Amino acid sequence: MTRDQIGDTSGPNAAYNAALVEPQNQTSSNQSDSSSRRRSSQLDSQNSFQSDSRQADTQDGAPTKTSRPLALKDTIVVYRTYWSALVLIMAMCFYIFLPQAPVSKQNEFSSKTWPKEITSAHCTKAHVGRPLIQYVLMLDAGSMGSRIHAYKFNYCNATPDLESEIFGHVEPGLSSFDDDAEGAAKSLDKLLDTVLESVPRFLHTSTPVAVKATAGLRLLGEEKSNSILAAVRHRLETKYPFPIISEQGVAVMDGADEGVYAWVTVNYLLERFNSLKKKPTVAILDLGGASTQVVFEPKIVNGHSVAQGEHRYPMNFNGNEYILYQHSHLGYGLMMARLQINNYLVENPMKSAHRVDISEYPHPCLPVGIRQNFITESGRNVTLVGVSDPGGQCRAVVEAIFYKQKTCRMPPCSFNGVYQPTLHTAVEDDIYAFSFFFDLTAPFRLGAATPSQEMTLEELEQLAGRVCIGDENGFQEFHDSAEAMKELRKSPDLCMDLSYIFGLLEYGYGVPKERKIKLAKKLKGYETGWFVGASIAVLEERDWFHA
Repeated sequence: MTRDQIGDTSGPNAAYNAALVEPQNQTSSNQSDSSSRRRSSQLDSQNSFQSDSRQADTQDGAPTKTSRPLALKDTIVVYRTYWSALVLIMAMCFYIFLPQAPVSKQNEFSSKTWPKEITSAHCTKAHVGRPLIQYVLMLDAGSMGSRIHAYKFNYCNATPDLESEIFGHVEPGLSSFDDDAEGAAKSLDKLLDTVLESVPRFLHTSTPVAVKATAGLRLLGEEKSNSILAAVRHRLETKYPFPIISEQGVAVMDGADEGVYAWVTVNYLLERFNSLKKKPTVAILDLGGASTQVVFEPKIVNGHSVAQGEHRYPMNFNGNEYILYQHSHLGYGLMMARLQINNYLVENPMKSAHRVDISEYPHPCLPVGIRQNFITESGRNVTLVGVSDPGGQCRAVVEAIFYKQKTCRMPPCSFNGVYQPTLHTAVEDDIYAFSFFFDLTAPFRLGAATPSQEMTLEELEQLAGRVCIGDENGFQEFHDSAEAMKELRKSPDLCMDLSYIFGLLEYGYGVPKERKIKLAKKLKGYETGWFVGASIAVLEERDWFHA
């Protein structure tokens, strides 16, 4: 039907056309009179999914316009909204009726009020965002035995403050188990059971543990040491609630880390890190059974302190930068040094009237008359016979194992061709020596009960000389010291040991005889060594309580 036909008012379709035109004209007129707001309202009604119920305004008897179907686009909108609402309702029902995972014990504990029985001796309120108390378990799997240090730190301030320690010790060490990996792992149970009872249960799952094996386990070889460490890790994971630290949690400690952590321990306990302003630091010398470590911060000369290389160890602490020199001399711990000395004497036998058999070798570092069976590196069974020490022959043998004649490719060197800044000029502050350095000398000084002492290398040289010739008169010089006599009777190797540590300090590291060495087993009641330093590094790794 054309527009012209709709407008024709005559002919057979006149009545029908009039009925169509009149309502359209009426509607058009009324809509013209309506405001734009009313028109907008009507359009909104259509978009609200209501039927089109607009009716043409009529006069009496005029026909009304019937409802028309929704347009295609409106129908699509309706169905989209319907299905969206249905999907949303189904998702909400699924979430509501889905079984919820149980709240972990750590989250449960974190949401609770801090237990009143877990307190600090230094404050009652923790620093914002920190737990009041944080424990760290550090297991030292050394060559002579295993020890556990359960450190209790408080967070009265933003940084952790060491408050107390639980200590335990068992023998033998992990390396003595050789092929028995399971036996090695079980040997730590006594230590872990002790701290399991001592650390509050509330903190068990937020108390990190690490097992750090030192040089003794390294010497077993990779296959055996890995087997032992895997067994230790499995036992920790299946028997105890303590989380294992992520980085080298159960591992053989790198010699560099062992020395640097010991340096952190000593300087931390001496409060060299307790200020934003950088303070001078001390040098440390550590002597274990299989290795010895030296770490210090050399003073800067002409803009340089430490040459580039693996011995250079940059670190930051409390916003200050430290460029350290560090080196771990594997094979120069006390027990390994004894083997080196004995092998040297067999390979380079000294002339002596005491030698009566080709399988016997005079030993100037053993007391007269002492006979020791010894298996050499090549597997020979020989007998070492103690002889007197005329002319300092023991000292000469000790100096020989440092191989000072070896090529120094990066001078200056300490011994065995190893680069080291000159210790006595590079370090202006104190030098601290501990472990066997302390254990061997303290009984002849102020006694082992005095945890911090000092002596010059000249005094150490004199002590070694008196011990080495004292066997000739029954050590009469030491009869007034029960502690000294006990040590002399306990070990026939004491002359060799004292001669070795003097040779290591003076001939090896180059410490002048007149310089004082601080001998320290403990500082502020805590053991020197790498344990505290490694624990502080663990706390810097993450927030264990809120993890």
